[in-house]
Amino acid sequence: MEYFKSLKAEDKEAERAAQMRSIEQTARIQKLFKGNDGEKILVEIEGLTGYKENKFDSDPYKHAYNAGMRAVSVILRHLIERDVKEARKVMNERKDNE
Repeated sequence: MEYFKSLKAEDKEAERAAQMRSIEQTARIQKLFKGNDGEKILVEIEGLTGYKENKFDSDPYKHAYNAGMRAVSVILRHLIERDVKEARKVMNERKDNE
């Protein structure tokens, strides 16, 4: 029984490490797209990926391709708008409560 308790603790630590890597990745992306040049590049990416366009296609393969391209901009926007400081705070609070 003791083996399973330690395994769960290891799983929690691995999950926490993955979440912290995700937060740090988000911070790097925010730094990259910060400022006028970053915003210009982001607008270019949005244009290339069809972020603000309806890319529906009756061909399911074309539709999936278009949706995948648009997802790039959706994910970037989500990461740029994410509150990294709050995410770090939450992660630290979780660690303190364990």
